[in-house]
Amino acid sequence: MWEHVRTVFLGKTAGNIAVGLLLVGAVYLFGFREARFFRIPSTSMEPTLRPVDQIMTMAEASYDRGEIVVLREPDGSGDYFVKRIVGVEGDEVAVFRGALHINGEYASEPYIAEPMHYEMPQPVLVPDDHVFVLGDNRNNSTDSHNAGETFPTSLIVGRVRYIYFPYERLGNVGSYPLTNHLGQ
Repeated sequence: MWEHVRTVFLGKTAGNIAVGLLLVGAVYLFGFREARFFRIPSTSMEPTLRPVDQIMTMAEASYDRGEIVVLREPDGSGDYFVKRIVGVEGDEVAVFRGALHINGEYASEPYIAEPMHYEMPQPVLVPDDHVFVLGDNRNNSTDSHNAGETFPTSLIVGRVRYIYFPYERLGNVGSYPLTNHLGQ
């Protein structure tokens, strides 16, 4: 009896089934969800993401405030950057008194490294099909606040889903439901 069980679980049929399941999983991840892998290049997303972190992204149908995404550089250089979406189309984003304000309301951000030491000269209205992004290490990040720049959603490669290396940081990368007092 044990010989039969061993043959079933360690035999050629079991191996073929395992390979088939791996292929189906790979097709789903890479074909349908457009999974991509990146290494964090800078400290701009600390403390959430560190320069040694290696991450996996997946494409989404839409993106919301509070999600961390990888975007292609708009200059066509082929480089990528990682930031948190803080404004979506129709939002008015402002930074003053060391805090982020969305649509005139204070936005709580417990994940940032420290309060912002800068202010934006005027609020930015996020146009259709664009996002406003900031690094979690706000005072050491080149992002939308530098020139009041928004980025087309077409530049988004995917939402950061997992840290897969280093192993002690292995796990999901959650989004923070960035809303203001009005629930917008």
